[in-house]
Amino acid sequence: MECLLYVYILGILFPSSMALEVSHFYICSTDYVASERNFLCHTANFKLVSLPPNGDEFFDCCFQTSEWMDRGSKELKTDKFVSDMKKYGFDKRRAIEKVVQSCKTEMRDKINSWAYFRCFVMDQRISSGFKKMLKKKERRFFTEKPFCK
Repeated sequence: MECLLYVYILGILFPSSMALEVSHFYICSTDYVASERNFLCHTANFKLVSLPPNGDEFFDCCFQTSEWMDRGSKELKTDKFVSDMKKYGFDKRRAIEKVVQSCKTEMRDKINSWAYFRCFVMDQRISSGFKKMLKKKERRFFTEKPFCK
Protein backbone atom coordinates (compact mmCIF):
# COMPACT_ATOMS: atom_id res chain seq x y z
CA MET A 1 0.00 0.00 0.00
CA GLU A 2 2.84 2.35 0.86
CA CYS A 3 4.38 1.70 -2.56
CA LEU A 4 1.14 2.69 -4.29
CA LEU A 5 1.11 5.92 -2.33
CA TYR A 6 4.61 6.76 -3.60
CA VAL A 7 3.57 6.01 -7.17
CA TYR A 8 0.52 8.24 -6.75
CA ILE A 9 2.61 11.09 -5.34
CA LEU A 10 5.14 10.74 -8.16
CA GLY A 11 2.27 10.89 -10.64
CA ILE A 12 1.13 14.17 -9.15
CA LEU A 13 4.62 15.67 -8.99
CA PHE A 14 5.65 14.57 -12.48
CA PRO A 15 2.65 14.54 -14.81
CA SER A 16 2.94 12.77 -18.15
CA SER A 17 3.40 16.10 -19.93
CA MET A 18 6.78 16.27 -18.22
CA ALA A 19 7.90 12.89 -19.48
CA LEU A 20 11.62 12.35 -19.57
CA GLU A 21 13.27 13.17 -22.86
CA VAL A 22 14.86 10.20 -24.55
CA SER A 23 17.76 10.79 -26.90
CA HIS A 24 17.87 7.82 -29.24
CA PHE A 25 21.12 9.06 -30.77
CA TYR A 26 22.76 9.29 -27.33
CA ILE A 27 21.56 5.85 -26.23
CA CYS A 28 22.58 4.23 -29.52
CA SER A 29 26.00 5.88 -29.34
CA THR A 30 26.69 4.21 -26.00
CA ASP A 31 25.69 0.84 -27.47
CA TYR A 32 27.67 0.98 -30.72
CA VAL A 33 30.33 3.68 -30.94
CA ALA A 34 30.98 4.90 -27.39
CA SER A 35 34.77 5.05 -27.83
CA GLU A 36 34.51 7.06 -31.08
CA ARG A 37 34.23 10.50 -29.45
CA ASN A 38 35.65 12.35 -32.47
CA PHE A 39 33.09 10.75 -34.80
CA LEU A 40 30.26 11.46 -32.34
CA CYS A 41 31.29 15.10 -31.95
CA HIS A 42 31.39 15.53 -35.73
CA THR A 43 27.97 13.88 -36.01
CA ALA A 44 26.52 16.11 -33.26
CA ASN A 45 27.75 19.10 -35.30
CA PHE A 46 26.31 17.64 -38.54
CA LYS A 47 29.79 17.24 -40.05
CA LEU A 48 29.84 14.20 -42.27
CA VAL A 49 32.93 12.04 -41.78
CA SER A 50 33.70 8.43 -42.60
CA LEU A 51 32.05 5.82 -40.43
CA PRO A 52 33.94 4.02 -37.68
CA PRO A 53 33.43 0.30 -37.04
CA ASN A 54 29.77 -0.20 -36.08
CA GLY A 55 28.85 3.19 -37.55
CA ASP A 56 26.14 1.69 -39.76
CA GLU A 57 24.71 -0.12 -36.74
CA PHE A 58 24.72 3.16 -34.79
CA PHE A 59 22.63 4.95 -37.44
CA ASP A 60 20.36 1.90 -37.86
CA CYS A 61 19.73 1.96 -34.10
CA CYS A 62 19.00 5.72 -34.18
CA PHE A 63 16.52 5.44 -37.04
CA GLN A 64 14.86 2.28 -35.68
CA THR A 65 14.40 3.57 -32.14
CA SER A 66 13.08 6.86 -33.57
CA GLU A 67 10.63 4.63 -35.48
CA TRP A 68 11.77 6.01 -38.84
CA MET A 69 12.76 2.52 -40.05
CA ASP A 70 11.89 -1.06 -39.15
CA ARG A 71 14.62 -3.43 -38.03
CA GLY A 72 16.13 -5.15 -41.05
CA SER A 73 14.46 -2.75 -43.48
CA LYS A 74 16.07 -0.18 -45.74
CA GLU A 75 12.77 1.61 -46.28
CA LEU A 76 12.23 4.92 -44.52
CA LYS A 77 8.85 5.26 -42.80
CA THR A 78 8.14 8.56 -44.50
CA ASP A 79 4.87 9.22 -42.66
CA LYS A 80 6.52 8.91 -39.24
CA PHE A 81 9.53 10.98 -40.33
CA VAL A 82 7.26 13.71 -41.78
CA SER A 83 5.20 13.65 -38.56
CA ASP A 84 8.30 14.17 -36.41
CA MET A 85 9.56 16.96 -38.66
CA LYS A 86 6.14 18.66 -38.46
CA LYS A 87 6.00 18.27 -34.67
CA TYR A 88 9.23 20.28 -34.46
CA GLY A 89 8.20 23.03 -36.86
CA PHE A 90 9.04 21.78 -40.37
CA ASP A 91 5.81 21.16 -42.27
CA LYS A 92 6.96 20.48 -45.85
CA ARG A 93 5.92 16.94 -46.72
CA ARG A 94 6.47 17.33 -50.46
CA ALA A 95 10.05 18.56 -50.00
CA ILE A 96 10.81 15.65 -47.66
CA GLU A 97 9.32 13.13 -50.11
CA LYS A 98 11.44 14.57 -52.94
CA VAL A 99 14.61 14.33 -50.88
CA VAL A 100 13.81 10.75 -49.85
CA GLN A 101 13.19 9.79 -53.50
CA SER A 102 16.39 11.51 -54.67
CA CYS A 103 18.36 9.74 -51.98
CA LYS A 104 16.92 6.33 -52.94
CA THR A 105 17.65 6.98 -56.62
CA GLU A 106 21.21 8.04 -55.91
CA MET A 107 22.05 5.29 -53.40
CA ARG A 108 20.03 2.46 -54.99
CA ASP A 109 20.79 -0.82 -53.21
CA LYS A 110 23.18 0.94 -50.81
CA ILE A 111 20.38 2.95 -49.21
CA ASN A 112 20.41 2.73 -45.42
CA SER A 113 19.97 4.96 -42.39
CA TRP A 114 23.44 6.49 -42.79
CA ALA A 115 22.62 7.39 -46.41
CA TYR A 116 19.33 9.01 -45.36
CA PHE A 117 21.10 10.97 -42.60
CA ARG A 118 23.67 12.28 -45.13
CA CYS A 119 20.94 13.20 -47.62
CA PHE A 120 18.91 15.05 -44.97
CA VAL A 121 21.96 16.97 -43.75
CA MET A 122 23.18 17.91 -47.23
CA ASP A 123 19.97 18.68 -49.14
CA GLN A 124 19.18 22.41 -49.02
CA ARG A 125 15.42 21.80 -49.17
CA ILE A 126 15.24 20.17 -45.74
CA SER A 127 18.69 20.44 -44.13
CA SER A 128 17.84 23.36 -41.86
CA GLY A 129 14.54 21.81 -40.72
CA PHE A 130 16.18 18.42 -40.14
CA LYS A 131 18.92 19.93 -38.00
CA LYS A 132 16.45 22.02 -35.98
CA MET A 133 14.25 18.97 -35.42
CA LEU A 134 17.18 16.88 -34.16
CA LYS A 135 18.42 19.67 -31.89
CA LYS A 136 15.00 19.72 -30.21
CA LYS A 137 14.05 16.03 -30.37
CA GLU A 138 17.53 14.72 -29.57
CA ARG A 139 18.66 17.53 -27.30
CA ARG A 140 21.07 15.41 -25.24
CA PHE A 141 23.07 14.42 -28.33
CA PHE A 142 22.76 17.39 -30.71
CA THR A 143 22.51 20.35 -28.31
CA GLU A 144 24.38 19.31 -25.17
CA LYS A 145 27.02 17.47 -27.27
CA PRO A 146 28.63 15.53 -24.41
CA PHE A 147 31.16 13.95 -26.77
CA CYS A 148 32.66 17.30 -27.74
CA LYS A 149 33.85 18.16 -24.24
